[in-house]
Amino acid sequence: MVATEVRKLAERSQGAAKEIGNVATQSVRVAERSGALLQELVPAIRKTADLIQEVATASREQASGVEQINRAMSQVDQVTQRNSSAAEELSSTAEELASQAETLQQLLSFFRIADESQAVSSYRNRQQTQFTAPSRTAPQFNAYSQTPVKTTTNGHHNTQEEFAQF
Repeated sequence: MVATEVRKLAERSQGAAKEIGNVATQSVRVAERSGALLQELVPAIRKTADLIQEVATASREQASGVEQINRAMSQVDQVTQRNSSAAEELSSTAEELASQAETLQQLLSFFRIADESQAVSSYRNRQQTQFTAPSRTAPQFNAYSQTPVKTTTNGHHNTQEEFAQF
């Protein structure tokens, strides 16, 4: 009986040894496979770290860009406020000038000439003669009194006499 038990024990030991051998073989395969996977992962991990670094750098640059945009928007806001203020000032100035122009028109209506078309053509004639050489052959007449106008030695009309005749 002892021999049978020794034999059974030897068979069990042999089975356990085979099992341990199989587990050891599988463990070696798993270890080798793990080593290969780690070797594949290390470059990917490095690449991921590099990408994270690039993302961090890009984030800092974006933050700087956003800050610059905020400053620019603040400046645009200030300029817009200044322009708005200037536009309000221009508007009030325009209203004031319009009021002054109306007042001047009312004051000038006192000095209206009976025949305005004659005054306009006389004004145009005087404007043209100021820029051209005076004619020495034909005398020039005052548009208001139809009297000859004296010219000075430099060719200009004697405006004080014209005013006095007016």
